[in-house]
Amino acid sequence: MKRAAWLAQQRGRKAVLYVIRVYSKEEEAFYKVGITYNLAARFRRIRADYHWRTLARYSSYRAEHIWNLEQAIHRDFAHLSYSPAASFSGHTECYAEVKAILAALPAGTFFLKPVNCDI
Repeated sequence: MKRAAWLAQQRGRKAVLYVIRVYSKEEEAFYKVGITYNLAARFRRIRADYHWRTLARYSSYRAEHIWNLEQAIHRDFAHLSYSPAASFSGHTECYAEVKAILAALPAGTFFLKPVNCDI
């Protein structure tokens, strides 16, 4: 989605930058960084062969700030890019490693305790 269209959807809602671990029964595991207004709804439509677990979440009513943060992460960590075996919406925003990305998140980020995660 283009920046202007995404910002127009804010309508007073809190925007969320998320980092999730995506994994499959076939032992594939990777990380995805993205933005949304509702994380659960965002991944209700993820492929049936993938599961996900939230690692970190940063929220703000300043949607432009969240948009810019996501773009900076994608630019700065492009060298860690990962291409999932199966395509899904957002498959181009995936990473093989996450430690450096988590370390780069701003103060105020809510970190969940990683489970079965190699970070």
